[in-house]
Amino acid sequence: MKYVRKLLLLLLTLTVITSILYIEAAAGTIAYGAATVQASSLNIRSAPDTSSSITATVKRGEIVVVLEKVSSDWYRINYRGAEGYVASMYLTNVLTAENFDATGKLAADDVLFRNAPATTGSLLGSCNSGTIVKIIGINSGWYKVKFGSDTGYIRSDFIEITADPASGVPLSVAGASDTPKLSDEQLSLRQQLINSAMQYIGYSYVYGGSSPSVGFDCSGFVYYIFHQFDYDVTRTATSQYAQDGTVIAKSELIPGDLVFFSSNGGYSTTHVGIYIGDNQFVHASTPKTGVVVSRLDSSYYTNVWYGAKRVLQ
Repeated sequence: MKYVRKLLLLLLTLTVITSILYIEAAAGTIAYGAATVQASSLNIRSAPDTSSSITATVKRGEIVVVLEKVSSDWYRINYRGAEGYVASMYLTNVLTAENFDATGKLAADDVLFRNAPATTGSLLGSCNSGTIVKIIGINSGWYKVKFGSDTGYIRSDFIEITADPASGVPLSVAGASDTPKLSDEQLSLRQQLINSAMQYIGYSYVYGGSSPSVGFDCSGFVYYIFHQFDYDVTRTATSQYAQDGTVIAKSELIPGDLVFFSSNGGYSTTHVGIYIGDNQFVHASTPKTGVVVSRLDSSYYTNVWYGAKRVLQ
């Protein structure tokens, strides 16, 4: 009898725990993180390929919720309530975002509101379906929200993002932005060029080299990659800056642009690489390292920065 009583008690306990866990089980998709748009106008697409339809555009500097990393080239995102796919090369800082700002609506009843982004966080209360909350951050799959006078965390799969609280309007539709935007062909070309450049990471640095069989110096690497796509750039870093493409500001960089550096006090360009996004560039660096990816915002490359050019128009 005691055994039966214990068994019933155990089953009852499991039922209660299961019920609690069910409230915090996935009602939708847990947010992967947040990211900042670094293209002047980024297309949101209906599928992860450049031939799919454009459903909306997002301006540079806007923050989007990253729902899923579909591949090395594509993310599934949510921007002001609309889901779709964007090329990963045009997103930067895919991580927790304290400055994320949006309006959300609860998508289930009895959703728990906690003081920390974990199921072990203390309960502050619960919210029902349709409740509107202000989202002010994102952390490990949880939205940081303000609800009344309280600030806490709700699992991201229980909130549908509906609008930007600053304007309260739905997202911009394709073509609404007056900023320049890349065509499908331009986006595809830049992605292909970067993919081509990245496959040579680890190849040797050889002064005067401009081919995989021999090795590369910095300008030889740029020369080789761009010639694979029928862009007739010149051969040296000095001439590439002087003659190839158009000058752009550092703040205007998008993947596929050229970045230049000067180690002689700015007298002339002495080094060049290909910008790949997220403050990174790929280049034939030194005989010791060969072709590598470096950070544009490192102290060294910040100090020797010279300028940028856009060859791919």
